[in-house]
Amino acid sequence: MTSPFVLLIVIKLVMVVRDFMEIKYLSDCPEFTPTVVDWIYNEFIKDIRHGVTYQKLLDNYQVCYKDKLPVRFVALVDNTPVGTISLVKNDLKYRDYIPWLAALYVLPDYRGNKIAKLLIRRVKTVSKNLGYKELFLRTEFASDYYRARGWKFVESCVDEFDLTTDVFKVVL
Repeated sequence: MTSPFVLLIVIKLVMVVRDFMEIKYLSDCPEFTPTVVDWIYNEFIKDIRHGVTYQKLLDNYQVCYKDKLPVRFVALVDNTPVGTISLVKNDLKYRDYIPWLAALYVLPDYRGNKIAKLLIRRVKTVSKNLGYKELFLRTEFASDYYRARGWKFVESCVDEFDLTTDVFKVVL
């Protein structure tokens, strides 16, 4: 059983992380682009999506905007990157849904601090501000996470890398 003292420390840590966390446009802090690309490449690309090189991903991430797609964000704690998320035109070849929440990643030591929730909220807000009425995402492993947060299942399909993926949407 966890002691009340340990729980208090955990609660305070969550509050501290959230209080000192900020979400910035990646276009405003391009010095963090290589870090973000390292995370995305290692988590979602390497040994999974053959044919997508690190350099191709880096080139892709160096193109980002605030007022049109793609929009990319980085979460910072004390000016140190701890998470990222993107809003892109298409994250699933052969599907015409637009736009997509993509590449949500939070460093393992910072998970459980609601950083992902805040990153998702930012992407929803920006999507709505850009005039979109719906937002889509794909996931191979986190369907329950998104269902629990109100995302509606659209379909399961196989992508160009032969990965079975679930597609979800949320009305903005």
